[in-house]
Amino acid sequence: MEEETTWKEAFSLFDRDGDGNIKIEELGTVFRALGQNPTQAEVEEIKKEAGGSSCDFEKFKGLMRKYKKEPPQEKDIREAFKVFDKDGNGVLSASELKNVLTTMGEKLQEDEVDGILKNLNKNGVVQLDDLIQILMKPTKK
Repeated sequence: MEEETTWKEAFSLFDRDGDGNIKIEELGTVFRALGQNPTQAEVEEIKKEAGGSSCDFEKFKGLMRKYKKEPPQEKDIREAFKVFDKDGNGVLSASELKNVLTTMGEKLQEDEVDGILKNLNKNGVVQLDDLIQILMKPTKK
């Protein structure tokens, strides 16, 4: 129930005119305000499922229940990057990591990757443990 209260508070912030609805275009922003990180494709899917031009709180709750993701666990992140740790020693090539993060999956912009690597890149290598610490930090809401 506490979770729904948090959802309602966030929803209300975007219900600017107090009519109990938010604009469909704002769904991705509200999801992100609640700590979710949907891809652009997922946002489009959510908007399509919501239908119409606005969404009431009951529909929003259903969408949150369906699309809410639990944050990744450390073991999941470690497993995902294990393939790039060729020697199994917890060290990744900074250039290869940058290439992967800008070309595969949900692609990051080069400046985003540079920001991540700025403090991690030591002589062309990144310690996997340090990378995981950065990725596990909660995002600012």
